[in-house]
Amino acid sequence: MSDPISTPLAPEPTNLTEASEETSETSPLVATPKSQPKLSYKQIGGIGGIAIIIILLATTNILSFIKLLAQSTDAPEICPLQDKILPLSYIKDNSTVLSVLHDAKFKAASIKKLSGAVQVDTQVGDAQPDVDEAPELWIKFKKFHEYLEKTFPTVYENLEVETVNTYGLVFTWKGSDASLKPLMLAAHQDVVPVQQDTLDDWTYPPFDGHYDGEILYGRGSFDCKNILIGILETIELLISQDFHPQRSVIAAFGFDEESSGIRGAQNIAKFLEEKLGRDSIYALIDEGAGVRMDDLTGRYVAAPCVGEKGYLDIEVELTTPGGHSSIPPDHTSIGIMSELVYMIEQNPFGTTLTEKNPILQYMQCLAVNSEMPSLVKKTILRAGFDNYANGLIMKSLSKVALTKALILTSQAADVISGGAKANALPESTKLKVNHRVSVEYTIEDIEEIFVSRVLKVAKTHNLRVTAFNQTYLEGDGVSGHFDIYAANVLEPSPISPYNDTIWKYLAGTTRHVFEDLVFTNLTEPVIVAPAVMPANTDTRYYWNLTKNIFRYTPLFNNDPVHENGIHTVDERIKFESHLELIAFFFQYIQNVDTSDADN
Repeated sequence: MSDPISTPLAPEPTNLTEASEETSETSPLVATPKSQPKLSYKQIGGIGGIAIIIILLATTNILSFIKLLAQSTDAPEICPLQDKILPLSYIKDNSTVLSVLHDAKFKAASIKKLSGAVQVDTQVGDAQPDVDEAPELWIKFKKFHEYLEKTFPTVYENLEVETVNTYGLVFTWKGSDASLKPLMLAAHQDVVPVQQDTLDDWTYPPFDGHYDGEILYGRGSFDCKNILIGILETIELLISQDFHPQRSVIAAFGFDEESSGIRGAQNIAKFLEEKLGRDSIYALIDEGAGVRMDDLTGRYVAAPCVGEKGYLDIEVELTTPGGHSSIPPDHTSIGIMSELVYMIEQNPFGTTLTEKNPILQYMQCLAVNSEMPSLVKKTILRAGFDNYANGLIMKSLSKVALTKALILTSQAADVISGGAKANALPESTKLKVNHRVSVEYTIEDIEEIFVSRVLKVAKTHNLRVTAFNQTYLEGDGVSGHFDIYAANVLEPSPISPYNDTIWKYLAGTTRHVFEDLVFTNLTEPVIVAPAVMPANTDTRYYWNLTKNIFRYTPLFNNDPVHENGIHTVDERIKFESHLELIAFFFQYIQNVDTSDADN
C-alpha cells in the first residue's frame, strides 16, 4: 500500500464580500476571465506528466521500489560475526585435535568403531508397543549396549551410566563445579527400517558398515549413529588427555526417535527433570543441520537450528449411504473426499516471513556478511519491516522445495482409503493430512483453517460436520457426515536465543574449528546463522530442561538427502566429516568448561 500523497491547498476566501472585491476590475492582482492567459503545450505536458507520476505512485509499487533502491547495505549490527573461541589446551598444544583430523591410526580406530555400530541392527518401525509389553521387539538394543560397553570401556569406567525404560542411555561425566549447569549432548540409537525390496539397490549391504577408503556405508551411518559414536569417542579422547571437567557433561541416547521418541527420549526427559529439575541444563546439542556452502554467495555457512516446526496429522472420515453402483449418486464419498483434497492442494498456507522465524535472521546474516547482488541484499535487509520486500523474498523462497519447507506451513494428503468392491458404493472414505507447522501458526490456527475447508465441501453436499468433538454443521441428516480428528499434535518449538553468550560460544567454537582446523585456506570467515528444523527430533521432549537447544550436526555437509542418502538407499558418510564432528565436540566441551560461557 502506497504512502498518501498530499499537496498544499490555496487559502479560501474568508467571506463572499472579500471574494467579490478580489475579482472586481479595480483589483490589480487578479485578472478577469477575459484576460486569463492560455496554457502552452509545454505546460500542459508538464502537468500531464505530474499527474501520471502521481497516479503511478498511488496505484503501483513504484514508491516501494524507490524505497528499496534507497536502502543502505551497511548494517553489520544486524548480524555481527562472533569472534573465534579457542580452548587453552589448543593454544598450549594443538597436537591432539590435529591428530583427530589427520592421524591415520586414530582414523582407522574411528572407522572400526562406527562400522561396528552400523553392523548392529537397531531398526524401529512405527507404533511399536512399550518395552514391557513386547520385550522381544526391543531386545536388539541389548546387543547394541553390549557393543558400546566393549568399544568404550574407558567411558563406562569413568562416567555414571544409567538406563531409562530399559534401553534409554544416560551417561553423566560429573564436573567439579556444581554451580555450572551441565552440558547435554544427544543422539539416538535406532535407525529407520530398510525396505526389503530395495536391498539389491544398495552398493553394499545396509548393515555391513562397509568403508571404501573414503565413505562409510550403512543404515545409521549418518542418521545418527555417527553422532552417538562421535560423542563417546570425544569423551574417551578427553579422558585419555587427563581432562577433568568443571562443568558436568551428559550424553543422552534415546532408542525410538524414528517413531517419535515416545519410549526413549520422552522417558529420558522425565528422568532428567526429576533428577536435576527444570531449566537445569546449560545447553543441548542434538542432530540437525551442519556446515554447508551457500549457493548464492559461495560462503561457508554453519546453521544451528534454534527451533523446529510443529507437527499435526488431521484424520478425516466421510460416511455416506451405501448401495449398488448401478444406481450411483452424483458424488460418492470418494468423489466428495477428492473435492476436499483438491481444495487443500489449491490453497497452500501463505504467510509473511516474520521476525519470529529465524530464517529471516539467517538470510540477513548472509546479506550483511557476504557479497551478493545489491538489489538482493537490499531486499533481504528490508524484508523484516517492508511488505513489498517481504513479498519478493517469499516469492523467491517458495520456488525451491527446501526453502519453501522452512518458511511455510506444509500440508500433504498422505493417506487415503475407501470402498471395498467395484459394484458397491463406498460407505466410508478416510483421509490423513500431515502438517508441518511454521512458527507463525499454532495448532489451533491449522485446525480452524482445515475445518473451514471441510465446511465448504460439506455445505455443497448437505453433510454434517463434527470436528474435534464439536459439531459445526448439522447437514440434512440423510446425505452423510464428516468426522475430523487430530493426531500426533506438537506445537512449533520455542526459539532458542541466538544473541547471548551461550550462542557466542557455539558460534565461536564453530568458527575456530572450521577456519583453523578444517578449511585452513579460507580467505573469508565462516558465517554462523540460526535456522529452523523442518522435521522433528528428540528435542521435542527436552524443552523443560533448557531454553538453549541447538539441532546441530557440526560437520561439513551440503545435502543430506542426496549426498548422504538419509532415510533411503545407500545411506553413507564421507568419513572426513565424521572426524570434523569429533574435533568440534573435543574443542566445544573444553571451551564451555568455564563460568565465562554462561549468560
